[in-house]
Parts: sequence; structure tokens; C-alpha cells
Amino acid sequence: MKRINLYSGILVAMAFLFFGCNDSENDLLESKLYFESDVINVETEEDTYECEVVSRLSSMVGNDVSVSYSVGGQDLVDQYNQKHGTACLLMPEGNYEMEGHSSVIKAGELYAGACAVSLKNIQAGEDGVTYVLPLLLNSSDITLMNGENVTYIVVKKPIIIDKVYDITPNWLDVRLPKSCASMSSVTYEALLYAERWNNLGTIMGNEGILILRTGDLNHPDNEIQVAGNVQLQIPEDVVNSYALNKWYHVAFTYDSPSGMAAIYLNGEKVAEKGVGSGLTFDLNQHFSIGYAYDYDSRRTWYGFMSEVRLWSVARTANQLRDNMMYVDPASDGLVGYWKLNGEDYYEENGVWYVKDQSPNGNNATSNRGLRGDNGGSQTFVEPTVVDMRVKIE
Repeated sequence: MKRINLYSGILVAMAFLFFGCNDSENDLLESKLYFESDVINVETEEDTYECEVVSRLSSMVGNDVSVSYSVGGQDLVDQYNQKHGTACLLMPEGNYEMEGHSSVIKAGELYAGACAVSLKNIQAGEDGVTYVLPLLLNSSDITLMNGENVTYIVVKKPIIIDKVYDITPNWLDVRLPKSCASMSSVTYEALLYAERWNNLGTIMGNEGILILRTGDLNHPDNEIQVAGNVQLQIPEDVVNSYALNKWYHVAFTYDSPSGMAAIYLNGEKVAEKGVGSGLTFDLNQHFSIGYAYDYDSRRTWYGFMSEVRLWSVARTANQLRDNMMYVDPASDGLVGYWKLNGEDYYEENGVWYVKDQSPNGNNATSNRGLRGDNGGSQTFVEPTVVDMRVKIE
């Protein structure tokens, strides 16, 4: 009797596996409907833009399939932001028109007719703000592919920078408040263009504490590195690709809780190292842009700069990548923001200032020559602004 029961159990199990496998195989072979692209990125200097949304079947079927499209709401934008670590806004009504809310995939074909979407008033959008238009796919004739029934049209007004500062031989002096005497997590970032390399060429920071620069003794002049309480360099293959007469976005981050330091080039992490958690940096009173210190006044930046920022947080890769050309001045953790665009400086009582765009009022002075730490006096000069288009390739 036990043998019969065992044999019967085996037969039942085999039947379950057989039919279960067949069900899975049938499910895999079943034709399903889905959007061909889950994200459509739009970045244009035009005020209008025409794009097409395409849906398709995974395999041909013997009957016509009707499909329909509709605009999604804030819940889908929230899902997009959560997935990508962004802060996009739902595209306002009136900024788009959708032509062809429905279509048909003919029997024996794979693709539906394209749904045309007209985007309008793009240049009226706020600088640095990305808008998302979620579109939903539906059909009562066929199964939708799981997770592929939504596509996002992501619209970003391009930021145009066509005036920058020449940091040769001028440089910027920032006397930060006492609250910056023990900064923990930190981010340095800037748009940079080098006309020639300078060994120990300073980008920004406080010499001996935390400084972002290029080159060093026994290191190539174009090697981006961090020195002071953190020491980190970009690898050799990246050094070889960092060239003169070209714009780059360069960033350094230190995350205090994890103890990780990183260097980013054009939003991509190119170097990372654990340097220990809980480090602090005294940036009070000796933070400079394009200059190290009076001991060696040759340690300057030879070229142009724009969009220089100091943060009290470690910015993420997505945040750096999405905000290279602009950032909201009210962003959390922004200590100082010097746009260097020719519209941010002024003269007062013989001193030339470069305005801090953050609410903190950490205005810089525009200098030429020594800083004056050893009893000398500073020479304040009007910033040198040049016409130059910033383009990250």
C-alpha cells in the first residue's frame, strides 16, 4: 500500500511539473503589448518639439489589436523620481498636445501607428527644472507586458552658459563663517576649462586641509587630485583623457558617515577610496578659488571657470550629473554658489565682490596677487569676463 501511495504521489508530482512547465512556457510564448522605449529624453533649445511614442507586440498575432494612450498623473512622476533619484515635476497641462489617442496593430504586424506628442513653451520653463509627461498604454485585446505599459517623456530646458570667468591671473577669496570651521560631509564642484597645465594648479579649497587641484610632484600636471586630510587621485587612464581647451565638470565628494571619498568627471565616478568616517575640515577664512596660498603664488588655475559650488553634503552621482550647468540656489546643504557668469559681481568701496547665489551671503572678493596672510595687502580687481559657450561633451 505504501508503494502504491508513493507511486501515485510521484505521478501527481510529475503531472504538476509537466502542466506547470507548460503553463510557464505558454506564458512566455504569449504575445504581449508594450512600449518600445520606457524613457524619451528631450533637450532642445527650440520652444517646441515633436516626438513620437511607439508601442509594439512581442510577437505577431492573427487578429487586429486595438491600443490606446492616455496621460498619467503625479503618482507616476513620483514613481519615476523615486526610481531615478530625481526631483522632476509633472508637465503642466497646456504644454503638450497628443495627437492620436488610439491606434491599431494589424494582424500579422508588430507595430502600432505612432502617437504624436507636441511639446510647447519649452523655453518658458524654469532653469534647471526637468518636467515629466507620463503616458499610459492600454488594450482590451491583448495582455500588457508587466512594467512596460508606461513611458516617460522627460523634458529639460537646456541651460546655456555663454559668459565665464578667466581665472588668469585673477582668483577668488572666500572668507567663510565660523560654522565652516569643522565641516564634515562636503562636495566641491566646478565647470573647468584649462588653457595650460600647471603643476599644483589649484581649483578650490583650503591648502593643507582639503584642496582640489591638478598635478603634484611625480604626478602628471593634468591629474585631478585631492590633497590635505584626504588624498585621492584619478587613475592613469582618466588622466590620459583629461585634455586642454575643453570644458569638464569636476567634483569631489566626501561622505562622513560612510567614510568614502570620490572624484567625478562629467558626472561619472572615476576614483573612490575609503578614507575613514567622521573627518572634519576647517574651511573657515582660508577657502580660495583658483589660488592656494601666498607661500607659492604660482599655484593658480590657468584657464576659465563657471558654476563653482561648495556643499556641506556629499552629492550623489545623479545629483551631480543632472545639475552640472545649474542648481537651485535654495538646495539643501549648499554653502556657497558662485556662478561666474558676468552678472554676479559688483564693486563697493573699492572692493570687487562676486555674489554668492545661495542664501548664505558668502560673497567672494576678486583678487590679483597675494592674499595678504603675512601682513601684506590684497589687490582687488574687477573680474575678467569672457564670451565663451560652455559645452560638456
